[in-house]
Amino acid sequence: CLTVSSPMDIIDRPGTNFLATQVWPSARTAAICLERYLLIQNGPFTVCEFGCGPGLPSLTAAFTGAKKVYATDLDTFALDLVTKAAQDQNLSERVEALPFDLINGELDDVPKADLYVFSDVFESASVAKGAARISERVLQHGARVWVFAQSDRAQREVYLQEMRTILQD
Repeated sequence: CLTVSSPMDIIDRPGTNFLATQVWPSARTAAICLERYLLIQNGPFTVCEFGCGPGLPSLTAAFTGAKKVYATDLDTFALDLVTKAAQDQNLSERVEALPFDLINGELDDVPKADLYVFSDVFESASVAKGAARISERVLQHGARVWVFAQSDRAQREVYLQEMRTILQD
């Protein structure tokens, strides 16, 4: 489901975040949940993954039948991996890799989707707060938000606290 990469692929790419090239445990869980969920959906469904890295949840959603998938990340190498994997699997028409900054991204630039997925994106408090800001916006528009984060991620609590503040509970 993925395009193979190695540390050698990023040596000549300054600014590439090696962490963005890894498939983390929460991404695997997100992919499994998306596959199960999309298999029981009736009708077209659109998914947006934030902080996609190499895009396992995005590719799984497209392979399982999502009408359109937006795989977003700040790291261009990660976006290149998703694009290449989508091409290799004949999913290019359904997968669009887009740059998006969870911290400073404009809310108006968030792709329209039915379901928004965050998996293992809480590497800093500012990213967690940005994810909460985006979650609030898309929830107001009637979309679903799924968040996958290991319980030992310190910034997970920052996201949860920010959501409690935003949602008043």
